[in-house]
Amino acid sequence: MKLIIATNRAPYDVKKPKDEVIVEKAPGGLVAALDPVMRENGGVWVCGGEKLLEDYGIELPYPVKQVKLTKNENKHYYEGFCNTQIWPLFHYFPAKYKLHTKDWNFYRQVNQKFANQILEIIEPDDRIWIHDYQLMLLPKLLREKGVNNKIGFFLHIPFPNVEVYRIFPKRIEILESLVTCDLVGFHTASYKKHFLECVEYFLGKDVDIGRVEDLSISIDYNNIVKTAKSHKVNLILKDLKYNFSDQIIGLGVDRLDYTKGVPEKFEGLEHFLDNNPEYIKKLSFIQIAVPTRSSVSEYQKIKRITDELVGRINGKFSREGWSPIQYIYHNLKFEELIAYYRLADFIVVSALRDGLNLVAKEYIASRINNTGQLILSEFTGAAEVLPHRLLINPYDVRSISNSISKVLKTPKETQVKDMTELRNYVQENDIFKWLDTFLEMLG
Repeated sequence: MKLIIATNRAPYDVKKPKDEVIVEKAPGGLVAALDPVMRENGGVWVCGGEKLLEDYGIELPYPVKQVKLTKNENKHYYEGFCNTQIWPLFHYFPAKYKLHTKDWNFYRQVNQKFANQILEIIEPDDRIWIHDYQLMLLPKLLREKGVNNKIGFFLHIPFPNVEVYRIFPKRIEILESLVTCDLVGFHTASYKKHFLECVEYFLGKDVDIGRVEDLSISIDYNNIVKTAKSHKVNLILKDLKYNFSDQIIGLGVDRLDYTKGVPEKFEGLEHFLDNNPEYIKKLSFIQIAVPTRSSVSEYQKIKRITDELVGRINGKFSREGWSPIQYIYHNLKFEELIAYYRLADFIVVSALRDGLNLVAKEYIASRINNTGQLILSEFTGAAEVLPHRLLINPYDVRSISNSISKVLKTPKETQVKDMTELRNYVQENDIFKWLDTFLEMLG
């Protein structure tokens, strides 16, 4: 019995500087959790890609079967249907949604390619675990070909309520596929509730459905703690403390996506400085903005808005070599990111909607001295699962501003108490517990 994993993205990245081939494990908690399982149990990872790993002639620790996608398929399936249609709608941005039938046809075509690849390798006792919104048609396509194996599916983004989901013209096809799974997992109880309500509303009360569970994904807590204590991180942290000496440090870490609320965060910071001028030259806010989907017009727009906002706020408050916002627009190495987590006195997660938000959990795990504070949007999945009290409404600049004021006045002993509770929760509910629980439920 082997485990077949199906994801849009490959578990390994290949870089080829000059004549050298460098193979790196893809970033993210999902790969970190599943990679050792695949190594031990000899599973097969099925994924997409324009450039196939096998073309490099490299050896991987377990079989990776890639579905070769054309540029046209990537354009309409991934950039089109997945990221300009499903993504905005499932994140409660219906005004950004518009169905293009051609995109849907490519979405179905690519999901069929994945099904064909799995049909070539599947054996009677194998289990299949399908991940995320890019492959929501895959379960039904497999069932239509007579696959009776256990199929699990996990959605890594929110599942919207009935009123939002009903906007989706392909709502029936997606639900009819997901209900063929033996187990469907969501991050939170509310996403599970929305899904079940949509199934009942659109498919009826008597539809045959498998098990549906809320299982919040997590992080590799011990690895982050180990990294946070490492010599390399301590060296980076020493330099950062020198550069930001005598400063209170706020932090934001987000992909530059319109769902993440980065402009709203900056407007909240501006409101805070307008009303608390005594913190001018004393508070530095570092925003790490990770580039994403830069070819899509909505993402180009949010980049332009963010850049202009940073320029205006820094122009308004800058004094003798000090600016309130330090804006970093590129990917950081893992050790660098952990060093920033350790540096920050508080972090602001201001997402307008987020499936979970692992940044919040990464920050918590990095706080090895049990200090630091988390300001968290109530519209994240993390707000529903973490034992946390400092929640904000990111649509309200005063909510963000007031929360910054609150964290700056919180006694050290209260900080330590709250952070200790958060760290205990994340340690107990790490990514490996999530993985074991899902596979145990799948059977």
